[in-house]
Amino acid sequence: MCASARAARCKRGAVSGALATQSEIEGRIEGLIAGPLEALGSRVLDVQYRFEQRWVLRVAIDREGGVTLEDCTAASELIGRLLDVEDPLPSGYTLEVTSPGVFRPLSKAKHFVQSVGRIARVHLAARALPEVTSRQVRGTIVAVEAGDLVMACGGQTVRIPLDAVRAARLDPDL
Repeated sequence: MCASARAARCKRGAVSGALATQSEIEGRIEGLIAGPLEALGSRVLDVQYRFEQRWVLRVAIDREGGVTLEDCTAASELIGRLLDVEDPLPSGYTLEVTSPGVFRPLSKAKHFVQSVGRIARVHLAARALPEVTSRQVRGTIVAVEAGDLVMACGGQTVRIPLDAVRAARLDPDL
């Protein structure tokens, strides 16, 4: 996993003139950076704005063939310039641009869609699927349909409601 950090200061954090929630800020940042990052050949996998002894804006990127340190550096510089102009954050922050890694977490429906055909390990809510005795399922992601994750596990197809997924990550055979 590569990381490139850049400290920055910001003055306002308003979205449409009102104080913004973390989720609104993350959505606005993703909308701001997605197009320019695609022009670099990368795509945004996740944006997190969290307080971790200081405010951290963490952007996970991906690209065909994997992410290099140079990709993270170029993305960090681009994102930093965009944030300097748009100034969407309410206070100082540290920008971290990372690759998701081989065992990347899958936390949103779009992550599962981007991972179709890959092997994942999914942890389920208690009694989420009566036909599955374990709270953990490992298999190949087949599709995401109508709010369900469809996986091929041990020769059978399993439909898992996305709201029953407590944690998930890619789990490739290495």
